Amino acid sequence: MAKTKAVTKKKAPAKKTTAKAKAKPATKAKKVTKKPATKAKTTAKKAPAKKVATKTKGSVIDQKFLKGTTSTKRPPNNPDMPMATINHINRMLNDMRSLLDSYSQHLRALDRRRLNGVGIKKLGFIERAFELASENEDFLPHYLTLQRFDDDIQYFLAFRSLYDLTKQIEEKLWNVVIQSADIAYTDSLEFYASVREAAKRRVDPAETIFRELSVFFKSRGTRSSEPTEKQLERDAKALIRGKKDGKLIIENIKPKLTGGKHKVIDEIYKDKAEFKEAVEGDLTE
Repeated sequence: MAKTKAVTKKKAPAKKTTAKAKAKPATKAKKVTKKPATKAKTTAKKAPAKKVATKTKGSVIDQKFLKGTTSTKRPPNNPDMPMATINHINRMLNDMRSLLDSYSQHLRALDRRRLNGVGIKKLGFIERAFELASENEDFLPHYLTLQRFDDDIQYFLAFRSLYDLTKQIEEKLWNVVIQSADIAYTDSLEFYASVREAAKRRVDPAETIFRELSVFFKSRGTRSSEPTEKQLERDAKALIRGKKDGKLIIENIKPKLTGGKHKVIDEIYKDKAEFKEAVEGDLTE
């Protein structure tokens, strides 16, 4: 029994030494793998910082005035119209204008005011009147026949359809005008941005061009001698409530046989010690 106990005592420490020997290289391997991982993280953080710095240094453009640059330029959705097509449309429109000249002359602005325009309400009245006139021809005047009444309505409806067609053509032309204007203005802004960058680098011809073009971006403000509608409303409320001294006269005459008249006189007396030239008096404070 004593021999068996000694054998078991010798085997027990042998297992502990093998566990310690296996544990030590495992910790060294972990330390070696952690060091390159930290270096990779630091290099990954520094690399994009250099790229961002190079991008921000070269793009110095005044975003307040220059909205259309090379980075924000939008390509046109529609193809460019050939110049031959533009000239063909121009010739056709000139031919239409020459055809209408002989039928639309001698009509001034005052004459147009005297004539009756026809809208949706009056168009319904015309259609209903013709229906009733066709059923009751006895009530037609002796100088107006039913055939002439019908011809006059068809003549008006033909020109009304032509006018609606021209409005549609005008809308399509305006779409092309807006698109071409945006392209031309974007090109001008790109040229101005290039000149502005060259002027910052003290290039002599660029500074002269930049001074000439920068005038278009300076706000001069609104200068008008006549009072605005909001100012008239404020003055009227102040006069009604007794907060200001002054006089407000509004005169309006609708146009009849002669031209109309619309007149507004706004006089605000800022200083109470003030008289007109026709009044004489003394002030006592």
